[in-house]
Amino acid sequence: SQILEALGATVERVRPVSITHRDHFVNVARRRALEANELASKRRRAVDKDGKELEHINGYGSDGAIQSSKFPSDCTGGFFADQFENLANFRAHYEGTGPEIWEQTGGELDAFVAAAGTGGTVAGVSRFLQENNPNIKCFLIDPPGSSLFNKVTRGVMYTKEEAEGRRLKNPFDTITEGIGINRLTQNFMMAKLDGAFRGTDREAVEMSRFLVKNDGLFLGSSSAMNCVGAVRVAQSLGPGHTIVTILCDSGMRHLSKFYDVHYLSQQGLTPAAAGLEFLGIK
Repeated sequence: SQILEALGATVERVRPVSITHRDHFVNVARRRALEANELASKRRRAVDKDGKELEHINGYGSDGAIQSSKFPSDCTGGFFADQFENLANFRAHYEGTGPEIWEQTGGELDAFVAAAGTGGTVAGVSRFLQENNPNIKCFLIDPPGSSLFNKVTRGVMYTKEEAEGRRLKNPFDTITEGIGINRLTQNFMMAKLDGAFRGTDREAVEMSRFLVKNDGLFLGSSSAMNCVGAVRVAQSLGPGHTIVTILCDSGMRHLSKFYDVHYLSQQGLTPAAAGLEFLGIK
């Protein structure tokens, strides 16, 4: 948010709530775009035939329209990107990331694995790769609290802890950010997956520290979870396979939680592994 503000954006911070709540960030963003368009339309109507804006008194235009303080005076409208449902997300990875992976590996890969937030990456890449070679296996790695693992492996969109009669208001939390979801998006539904693996917060934390120490890679929680998935796929397929994942976020964006010593201690997630023993590798 600080980077966005430094670039000139106005950031509206909202509390974390369910996607079904009107104040979920996606719903607020959609609403703000509509409000910006309505405001811009009213302002255009408030310009007289000579191109001069009509008088504003006490925050009201001469047409009675309230001048919103949420938007700049020169606001010309709003656009809601809708990254969860907008299939431009899927197409960007089908037309860009997938072909890039294919080119860089010379088509000689055996598996692809990634976590899903909007689902655009895993969907676009998996569909492109499998259309070019149906033998390439594509997998999901899913963090705690997400229902996508169960959807892929069992066809049901809930976890065992959320079964009827046991559902809690907020049964889960995870320190991984930007991945995991409890609904099917239009983007994720485009994916072609052969299976899924569960990842844990501890595995993501330990993996991130392993990569810093051994590979000099300072990665965020999504990338760390993707690497957990790559190891799980390697363990599943056995030696001699080429497995691809995505390193999609830097640790620089995760300093307040994922790399905060005190926060991790409070969550019982202080990293302690010397190697990859947390994934059963000695």
